[in-house]
Amino acid sequence: MRRGILAASFGTTHLDTMEKTIQAVEDDLSAAFPGTKVYRAFTSGKVRAGLRERYGVHVDSVGEALERMRGEGVDQALVQTTLLLPGVEYDLLRREVLTGAGGMRAALGLPLLWDDGDLAAVADILAGAYPVEEDQVLLLMGHGSSHMANDLYLRLIRHMESRGGQMALCTVEGTPDFEAAVEGLRTQPRRRVRLAPLLLVAGDHAKNDMAGDGPGSLRRRLEAAGFQVSCDVRGLGELPAIRERLVRRAKSAWEAAS
Repeated sequence: MRRGILAASFGTTHLDTMEKTIQAVEDDLSAAFPGTKVYRAFTSGKVRAGLRERYGVHVDSVGEALERMRGEGVDQALVQTTLLLPGVEYDLLRREVLTGAGGMRAALGLPLLWDDGDLAAVADILAGAYPVEEDQVLLLMGHGSSHMANDLYLRLIRHMESRGGQMALCTVEGTPDFEAAVEGLRTQPRRRVRLAPLLLVAGDHAKNDMAGDGPGSLRRRLEAAGFQVSCDVRGLGELPAIRERLVRRAKSAWEAAS
């Protein structure tokens, strides 16, 4: 039986963060499954088109990657996502795996955040990766979703609040939003904020929506509200402990399918 692993990511057009995050996850998967080829797919058609147009780089869609795997003789496929939530993108991915596996036996690994055990563990990882001083708050910025999975962000906030009140969270397109985050910080005494992305990659959202110079960026809104702001523009994929959890997801899915 020939096995193959498909690392399925939303993707990014920022080559610098792609290497530090997505490639790093794929390298860790390769090391964890010696002798098993790791394939790449990006779920975002917009990102794939942007890579082709800007850099002449082709990345497979999930369907193309599964077809490539079948063509190379893979008959047992593990699809491990780098998505954070079981939201819209994960639902689409699951559908594509079910319809595109063909004759392959396929297993799908869970995203990074699934239950309260994951939320507690990731909150601990973030607290360790981004330490703050007594007069400082760590504010994480996630993407957000209209999907019911956005509730995971709200549950993550509760885990953060149990760690002394020096961690907070907001989202670009979900709840809580930037305005709610700024207003929430106004009610506490600390006047310094450390910003970091709750995103696998540090692409447009991290560089512009979070740390950008535009008046609508999270950094600028906080500064206008009187806070002293520093930005740590690293994707979660740069954190070894986050990559380790994704590898554990893959191992669990592999064992369950065996």
